[in-house]
Amino acid sequence: MSEQFLFALNVTAPILILLILGITFRRTGFIDQHFINIANSFVFNITLPCLLFFSIASTPLAHATNIPLFLYGVLFTLASAMLFWLVSLVLIEPDKRGVFIQGAFRGNLGIIGIAMVFNAYGTEMLAVASLYMALIAIIDNPLSVLILKPKGHKPYKSILTNPIIIAVFLGLVFSGLQVSLPTFINQSGQYLAQMTLPLALICIGGSLYWENFQHHPKDVIWATLCKLLFMPLLGTILAIYLGFRDQELGLIYLMLSSPTAVSSYIMAKKMTDHGTIAAEIIALSTASSTLIITAGLILLQSTGYL
Repeated sequence: MSEQFLFALNVTAPILILLILGITFRRTGFIDQHFINIANSFVFNITLPCLLFFSIASTPLAHATNIPLFLYGVLFTLASAMLFWLVSLVLIEPDKRGVFIQGAFRGNLGIIGIAMVFNAYGTEMLAVASLYMALIAIIDNPLSVLILKPKGHKPYKSILTNPIIIAVFLGLVFSGLQVSLPTFINQSGQYLAQMTLPLALICIGGSLYWENFQHHPKDVIWATLCKLLFMPLLGTILAIYLGFRDQELGLIYLMLSSPTAVSSYIMAKKMTDHGTIAAEIIALSTASSTLIITAGLILLQSTGYL
């Protein structure tokens, strides 16, 4: 049991520590909301695209492409959105259903999901995780738009101009053509890439407020349970049944159990009157995620599936 616990701790503890540092830095005034806004923009537009591009470009395309894994991720994400829509018909008020569904199925794959996969398996699975994340991101955006039902929004424009999607596409081109980047460019890109996870996690921690948990408890708790328990539980059981094991199964579990994406708040705030609920879902799911994910990893390790 000690080996399983140590493996799980190595995956989740660094994330928890950086989240706590973010909370501490914000409470002590070491960072403020202006810093968080600028840093989040820097991560989204510069460092995360660098991380994804260089991890994919430096990996042979055959090693990074896993069609069954990618197909499973896309189909299960679509199925989860449909399932949580059905759940919302019973549990959630009509005008809040879109925000609930988005909070229940849309995970923070680009930061926390990638960070957990990297902590668990190192650079070996980073390119695969990057492609997996990119494919899910491509369907997440239009799917969230359909769920939130805004007027006049053009989801495909935001996909085509998304720095993450562009970086993944360029990484695939360089990988497929086997283009060798000059050492100084590769090293410079790696410097930027290495800033991504610590900076982003500190900013997420700095954005968490305990008072965000108390205004809409029913909607927030149910969305968090769907995101952290029901989605990874159903997805992992089905993946085991379909024959996924070891690193592939670990990637599926870690991606599915990622807390709600911060971008869901941005979309909910712009397109609905319930941005506050989205913020509360993000806060509660992020604060609760490391303990739940640790328990899940220990269970999968002890049963021999990982």
